[in-house]
Amino acid sequence: MGASPERPARSLKPYHVVVLLVAAALFALGVTGFVWADSGVTLVVDGDARFVTSDADTVDTLLADAGIVLSAADVVSPSPSTPVSDGMTVVVRHAVPVVVDISGELLALDVVGSTVADALVAAGLDPASGCSVEPPLETPLDAGMTISVSDVFVRVVEEYVEVDYATTVENDASMPQGSRAIKRHGEPGTAVRVYRMTVTDGVEGPRTLSAERVVTEPVDEIVAVGTKRSAPRTVASRAGATAEPPREGRTLTVVATAYSPGDPGVNTRTATGARATYGVIAVDPAVIPLGTRVYVPGYGNAIAADTGGAIKGDKIDVCFDTRAEAVAWGRRTVTITILP
Repeated sequence: MGASPERPARSLKPYHVVVLLVAAALFALGVTGFVWADSGVTLVVDGDARFVTSDADTVDTLLADAGIVLSAADVVSPSPSTPVSDGMTVVVRHAVPVVVDISGELLALDVVGSTVADALVAAGLDPASGCSVEPPLETPLDAGMTISVSDVFVRVVEEYVEVDYATTVENDASMPQGSRAIKRHGEPGTAVRVYRMTVTDGVEGPRTLSAERVVTEPVDEIVAVGTKRSAPRTVASRAGATAEPPREGRTLTVVATAYSPGDPGVNTRTATGARATYGVIAVDPAVIPLGTRVYVPGYGNAIAADTGGAIKGDKIDVCFDTRAEAVAWGRRTVTITILP
């Protein structure tokens, strides 16, 4: 038989029990302490960051504890149902209610952004398209603000125009001196011009020429000028050019110029149908009726048988056979006699 204990067993002392209980509690806290410990979270709301500690289990609870109210249009990342973990970052972007006026069409939007440019993107517009925006694109968004957008674009227009031809003069020894004749008629060319203009709400602005290109080259007109000299003839050689003025008849002081059938734009026939030649003068019928016989000092007897666009009032235009004679006459003031 074994030896009996000398004395009976004693129960544990009270302090031993306390030590055991504390050890057990510390062990349990070490195993499950993560359930009650606060998590450190970086909270970024509309660009403003702050650090918070929370014992919330999900993001939506965390935001509620932080006093952040969300609307359906707001954006939260990560999603509200995501479990909270220590060291995580939660980003909140509140939507800003604005009105976008697109050429009179009002569009109410909740914009998740910070500037007018963000509102244009939310409205389906490209801020870089060149549209006219008020206020400017970089303006911060403000709840309830109205953003006006004009329908602006650049229109390119092509326009075909005529290109004037030039006139080339060639001497021709076979033609009488001073005479002119068209050897080749000119033909205008064609050019295309490209214009750019800004169109705002359907209204075109000023055109700006951006390019021009000749499509068809013009054909120059060639005018032959006679250089063949004829026998010298002066005004004084005309019969009656140096004669004394008639004693009878009404006198009239006029400005007298000269022309010849070879002048540009001058027909060989007069306004009365007679041939334009020496002895014919052009008059203003209101002053000197057609068919009137007159005496012109230095020229001789003549008949009023022609008119002219520049012959108005007290003016006459005396006709010579050649351009040289007309040039020699020039422009002078004379006192003519209207013959009875």
